[in-house]
Amino acid sequence: CVLAISSLICAMGAYSLEYARRTAWLEGHMLAEHALHDGLTGICNRRRFDDHLQRVWQQGTRDHRPVSLLFADLDFFKKYNDRYGHQAGDEALKAVAGVLAGHARRPLDMAARFGGEEFALLLYDANREHALRIADEILREVRALGIVHEDSVAGGVLTISIGIACVQPENNRSAAGLLQAADQALYAAKDGGRDQARAV
Repeated sequence: CVLAISSLICAMGAYSLEYARRTAWLEGHMLAEHALHDGLTGICNRRRFDDHLQRVWQQGTRDHRPVSLLFADLDFFKKYNDRYGHQAGDEALKAVAGVLAGHARRPLDMAARFGGEEFALLLYDANREHALRIADEILREVRALGIVHEDSVAGGVLTISIGIACVQPENNRSAAGLLQAADQALYAAKDGGRDQARAV
C-alpha cells in the first residue's frame, strides 16, 4: 500500500513537472509570436516582414521566381486623425489591414504594417501584371469600406496610394533595392493625385 501511494505521488509529481514545462513552452511561443505581430491591426509587424523578405528573396533566387512588393499609404491620414480622432484612426487602420491581409493568400505572401499608416504586401512568384491587378482590387476594396473622410481631396472617403515594384531576385542584388523601388513608386502615386497605384 505504501509502495502504491509512493508511485502515485511520483506520477503526480512527474505530471505536474511536465505540465509546467509544456505551459512555459506554449507561453514562450505565444509571446514570441505576439512580438512579431502589430499590436493594433493583428497583421505582421515590420520586424517579421524584414525577416520574411530575406527568406522570400533567397527562395526567389533559388527558384528563379519574381517577387512583387506593394507599399500602401493611407491618403491624408493625419487630416483624418485630426478631424475624427485617434480612435477612429485606429479603426480605419484595422479595416485597411484586413483588406491587405485578404490578399496574402499563399504561403509565402505576407501583409504587414510597415509603420504608422503605411503597409506592405509581399507577393511571391507574382509578375508586374499580377501585382497591378491585386493593387487595383485593393484600391476598390478600400474605397468600398466607405470610411468617410471629408478632408480628403481624393473623393470624400478614405483611400490609399500604392507603389509597386517587381523584381527577379538574384545573388548579386539585394532586397533593399526592392524596398527602394516600391517606395519611389509610392511617391509617384502620391504625386500623381493619390487613390491610385503606380508601378516601376
